[in-house]
Amino acid sequence: MINRFGENGGLLRGLFRDKRRRSRKSAVVALTVASASLLMAACGSSSNASSTASSKASSAATTAQSAAAKGPIKIGMITSLTGPYTPLGTNDKLGAEQEVNAINSAGGIGGRKIDLVIKDDATNPTQAVVDFKTLQSDGVTAVVGPVFSSSCMALISDVQAAKIPAIDTCADDAQVTPVRQYVFMTPPTTLIVGQQLLAYMKYKGLTKMAVAYDTTAFGESGWAEMKALAANYGVNFIYNGSFSATSTTFTSVLTGVKSSGAQGLMVWGAGPAEVALTSQFKSLGLTIPLLFSHAEASTLYTKPAGAAGDGVIIGSSIGGIGPSLPSNYPGRSVITGFAGTFQKNNGYYPPEFGFDAGGAIAMIAKAISANGATPQGVDDALNHMTITTGDGTYKFTSTDHAGLSVDQVAIARDVNGTLVPTEFTKAMVSKAS
Repeated sequence: MINRFGENGGLLRGLFRDKRRRSRKSAVVALTVASASLLMAACGSSSNASSTASSKASSAATTAQSAAAKGPIKIGMITSLTGPYTPLGTNDKLGAEQEVNAINSAGGIGGRKIDLVIKDDATNPTQAVVDFKTLQSDGVTAVVGPVFSSSCMALISDVQAAKIPAIDTCADDAQVTPVRQYVFMTPPTTLIVGQQLLAYMKYKGLTKMAVAYDTTAFGESGWAEMKALAANYGVNFIYNGSFSATSTTFTSVLTGVKSSGAQGLMVWGAGPAEVALTSQFKSLGLTIPLLFSHAEASTLYTKPAGAAGDGVIIGSSIGGIGPSLPSNYPGRSVITGFAGTFQKNNGYYPPEFGFDAGGAIAMIAKAISANGATPQGVDDALNHMTITTGDGTYKFTSTDHAGLSVDQVAIARDVNGTLVPTEFTKAMVSKAS
């Protein structure tokens, strides 16, 4: 048989074998290149998908932030809607809600409405702490209240730790003395009310006085401030007695006052106990002047006290005598404007507590308008704010978180349930008008 490849068949077979090897190698290389290309394409597609997803997430976050910036501004409020301070806390709530409604009806703050989140501390400091932590979790920008001084004092460390400004509506000076960052107050301090009442005592020649005070932070603070300043006004307290904020019988204290020979009785306290004390004061035949702090500067005291309260002397914010202020008195229109709306809505002139809380909302709103709706922005603005509210004109600074001066305190007389300025105060407001 003839060899098809002839004599060179071996070489030709080798050439075919080499060609087949080169062909297989080329196929492997081509496959490798193709695989690499596919892998690169896949990686590129994954990278693009990741980039797109990241872009979408960023866009969603921006949209959420934008929506939050346009949504309601949360302001917290802690007050006493149950317990002994219910009358005070209820009027705090009414005053705050009135101011919030006025702001929201006018379009809000930069187009954003206020969402007022209210918590009841039940006149209990422990509950006030729980309420504050709940409001902190809710993301509030600032807090109004509490109205109960013991609750205010219990909250100080939490407020400072959270760095959320709180404008308290209780009247214990200790919360702002010394000045504490993030803690402010709207009621006149016991210091300036005490100073004005002592000036009135001096004016009336009441040099030998008795004092009765409740054992709350407010009552004890008021008495301590007045006691420290009394000698400067030529006043000597020859008798002092204390009572519980929940007391209903005052025979022991009042008997001590009667036998002391005092020319008048000064009372530091807040709540319904003072109404009962007034009634028993008259029943025991005491005819000396009876003086109260700004805690009784409202119909919450004058109405239930009735005829027994006629002639009682009461320290008050300037707003308490709003209708009696001269037409050209600075800030009169703000005071009477708030008071008129409150009276229309509720059927009575606003008590101190209504003015206090309404004013606190106005302060926070002004701070947000100036610095934005952040806790730090509000705190920064409050530290250099001048504002007139129903309580009078405040001038807050980094060294004064109470804001009111002694000339913003009136000394009034209860006349048939209405607070009427004494001659002492008429002379003061006349000079300012």
